[in-house]
Amino acid sequence: MNLIAQLTEEHHDYVLKLTALAETIEGIRVNGRGDLFIETLDGLLKALTTELDAHAQREEDYLFPKLVERAPESPIPVMLEEHETIRAASQGFDQYYRMWKEGEDEAFNIWARHATNLRGTFSTHMQKENLIVFPLAKRVLTPDEIERLLPD
Repeated sequence: MNLIAQLTEEHHDYVLKLTALAETIEGIRVNGRGDLFIETLDGLLKALTTELDAHAQREEDYLFPKLVERAPESPIPVMLEEHETIRAASQGFDQYYRMWKEGEDEAFNIWARHATNLRGTFSTHMQKENLIVFPLAKRVLTPDEIERLLPD
Protein backbone atom coordinates (compact mmCIF):
# COMPACT_ATOMS: atom_id res chain seq x y z
CA MET A 1 0.00 0.00 0.00
CA ASN A 2 1.42 3.38 -0.95
CA LEU A 3 1.74 6.35 1.42
CA ILE A 4 -1.32 8.20 0.14
CA ALA A 5 -3.48 5.10 0.54
CA GLN A 6 -2.08 4.56 4.06
CA LEU A 7 -2.74 8.15 5.08
CA THR A 8 -6.26 8.03 3.66
CA GLU A 9 -7.00 4.80 5.52
CA GLU A 10 -5.65 6.32 8.74
CA HIS A 11 -7.88 9.36 8.21
CA HIS A 12 -10.94 7.10 8.14
CA ASP A 13 -9.81 5.52 11.41
CA TYR A 14 -9.18 8.94 12.98
CA VAL A 15 -12.73 10.05 12.15
CA LEU A 16 -13.99 7.16 14.29
CA LYS A 17 -11.56 7.95 17.09
CA LEU A 18 -12.47 11.64 17.10
CA THR A 19 -16.16 10.74 17.25
CA ALA A 20 -15.49 8.44 20.21
CA LEU A 21 -13.54 11.26 21.86
CA ALA A 22 -16.45 13.70 21.49
CA GLU A 23 -18.95 11.14 22.77
CA THR A 24 -16.75 10.37 25.77
CA ILE A 25 -16.37 14.04 26.68
CA GLU A 26 -20.13 14.45 26.52
CA GLY A 27 -20.59 11.30 28.61
CA ILE A 28 -18.31 12.69 31.31
CA ARG A 29 -20.14 16.03 31.26
CA VAL A 30 -23.47 14.28 31.76
CA ASN A 31 -22.45 11.40 34.04
CA GLY A 32 -19.16 12.43 35.65
CA ARG A 33 -15.94 10.51 35.86
CA GLY A 34 -16.27 6.77 35.29
CA ASP A 35 -14.03 3.77 34.63
CA LEU A 36 -15.53 3.16 31.18
CA PHE A 37 -14.80 6.76 30.15
CA ILE A 38 -11.25 6.57 31.47
CA GLU A 39 -10.69 3.23 29.73
CA THR A 40 -11.96 4.71 26.45
CA LEU A 41 -9.79 7.81 26.80
CA ASP A 42 -6.73 5.76 27.70
CA GLY A 43 -7.30 3.80 24.49
CA LEU A 44 -7.57 7.00 22.45
CA LEU A 45 -4.68 8.86 24.05
CA LYS A 46 -1.80 7.16 22.24
CA ALA A 47 -3.62 7.31 18.89
CA LEU A 48 -4.35 11.02 19.27
CA THR A 49 -0.88 11.96 20.50
CA THR A 50 2.10 9.77 19.61
CA GLU A 51 0.54 8.03 16.60
CA LEU A 52 -1.01 11.24 15.29
CA ASP A 53 2.37 12.96 15.46
CA ALA A 54 3.97 10.06 13.54
CA HIS A 55 1.19 10.33 10.93
CA ALA A 56 1.90 14.04 10.45
CA GLN A 57 5.64 13.42 10.40
CA ARG A 58 5.32 10.93 7.53
CA GLU A 59 3.40 13.56 5.55
CA GLU A 60 6.06 16.16 6.32
CA ASP A 61 9.01 13.90 5.57
CA TYR A 62 7.82 12.10 2.45
CA LEU A 63 4.80 13.66 0.77
CA PHE A 64 4.96 17.40 1.40
CA PRO A 65 8.53 17.97 0.09
CA LYS A 66 7.64 16.29 -3.21
CA LEU A 67 4.51 18.40 -3.55
CA VAL A 68 6.36 21.64 -2.81
CA GLU A 69 8.91 20.63 -5.46
CA ARG A 70 6.27 19.82 -8.10
CA ALA A 71 3.52 22.26 -7.14
CA PRO A 72 5.12 25.28 -5.45
CA GLU A 73 1.74 27.03 -5.13
CA SER A 74 0.25 24.08 -3.25
CA PRO A 75 -1.37 24.55 0.17
CA ILE A 76 1.51 22.79 1.94
CA PRO A 77 2.53 25.86 4.02
CA VAL A 78 -1.02 25.99 5.39
CA MET A 79 -0.95 22.24 6.06
CA LEU A 80 2.30 22.61 8.01
CA GLU A 81 0.83 25.42 10.13
CA GLU A 82 -2.19 23.26 10.83
CA HIS A 83 0.08 20.39 11.88
CA GLU A 84 1.56 22.65 14.55
CA THR A 85 -1.91 23.69 15.76
CA ILE A 86 -2.96 20.03 15.86
CA ARG A 87 0.19 19.05 17.76
CA ALA A 88 -0.40 21.81 20.34
CA ALA A 89 -4.01 20.66 20.90
CA SER A 90 -2.87 17.04 21.11
CA GLN A 91 -0.19 17.89 23.69
CA GLY A 92 -2.65 19.95 25.74
CA PHE A 93 -5.14 17.09 25.70
CA ASP A 94 -2.42 14.66 26.82
CA GLN A 95 -1.04 16.88 29.60
CA TYR A 96 -4.32 17.94 31.17
CA TYR A 97 -6.06 14.60 30.70
CA ARG A 98 -3.28 12.95 32.72
CA MET A 99 -3.72 15.56 35.46
CA TRP A 100 -7.49 14.99 35.51
CA LYS A 101 -7.03 11.24 35.57
CA GLU A 102 -4.79 11.61 38.61
CA GLY A 103 -7.58 13.44 40.43
CA GLU A 104 -7.29 17.12 39.51
CA ASP A 105 -10.95 17.66 38.65
CA GLU A 106 -10.40 21.24 37.48
CA ALA A 107 -8.21 19.95 34.64
CA PHE A 108 -11.27 18.41 32.93
CA ASN A 109 -12.41 21.61 31.23
CA ILE A 110 -8.87 22.32 30.03
CA TRP A 111 -8.24 18.90 28.47
CA ALA A 112 -11.78 18.79 27.08
CA ARG A 113 -11.20 22.16 25.38
CA HIS A 114 -7.89 20.95 23.90
CA ALA A 115 -9.56 17.71 22.76
CA THR A 116 -12.45 19.62 21.19
CA ASN A 117 -9.98 21.92 19.39
CA LEU A 118 -8.04 18.86 18.24
CA ARG A 119 -11.20 17.27 16.88
CA GLY A 120 -12.31 20.38 14.99
CA THR A 121 -8.94 21.34 13.57
CA PHE A 122 -7.91 17.82 12.65
CA SER A 123 -11.27 17.01 11.06
CA THR A 124 -11.04 20.06 8.79
CA HIS A 125 -7.39 19.33 8.09
CA MET A 126 -8.14 15.75 7.02
CA GLN A 127 -10.83 17.00 4.64
CA LYS A 128 -8.31 19.37 3.01
CA GLU A 129 -5.83 16.55 2.61
CA ASN A 130 -8.39 14.08 1.29
CA LEU A 131 -10.04 16.55 -1.10
CA ILE A 132 -7.14 18.79 -2.15
CA VAL A 133 -3.66 17.56 -1.18
CA PHE A 134 -3.95 13.87 -2.05
CA PRO A 135 -5.68 14.48 -5.41
CA LEU A 136 -3.01 17.10 -6.19
CA ALA A 137 -0.31 14.53 -5.41
CA LYS A 138 -1.97 12.06 -7.77
CA ARG A 139 -1.97 14.69 -10.53
CA VAL A 140 1.61 15.95 -10.19
CA LEU A 141 3.42 12.75 -9.20
CA THR A 142 3.75 9.67 -11.35
CA PRO A 143 2.37 6.38 -10.04
CA ASP A 144 5.96 5.18 -9.59
CA GLU A 145 6.85 8.27 -7.54
CA ILE A 146 3.80 7.72 -5.36
CA GLU A 147 4.86 4.11 -4.77
CA ARG A 148 8.35 5.29 -3.73
CA LEU A 149 7.23 7.99 -1.26
CA LEU A 150 8.12 5.80 1.72
CA PRO A 151 11.63 4.45 2.21
CA ASP A 152 12.14 0.70 1.80
